[in-house]
Amino acid sequence: MWARWRKQLQLVLLVMALLLLGTAYFSRLTPEERRLIELEAGLEQLYLLEEAHYAEHGRYFDPTNPADGLVWQWMDHYEWEARIGAEEFWIVVRADLDGDGQVGAWAIDDESPQVRSLTDD
Repeated sequence: MWARWRKQLQLVLLVMALLLLGTAYFSRLTPEERRLIELEAGLEQLYLLEEAHYAEHGRYFDPTNPADGLVWQWMDHYEWEARIGAEEFWIVVRADLDGDGQVGAWAIDDESPQVRSLTDD
């Protein structure tokens, strides 16, 4: 019985240590890294929304067109270009995440939810 309790205690302590290390690591993210994570997560969500919309309606929607009902405030911080076709979509986002005057570009399309960096910021 004590051996089982001891293993459970060790497991709990290990999980707590990992949580503390993870918190320490992710709290060191720069503002630019946080914005990049937000951008990539938003594009991945957009991919999933596009795929769900296509499955239900047989067409993709234009996320840059407010008439299609997608209004995300985080999108206002970026320059968007969307090419929406009957069977495909391609979306490029441009932004200067670190404020150095050099604009980076990231893209997502109907092929994969993986965000591709076209040009570094």
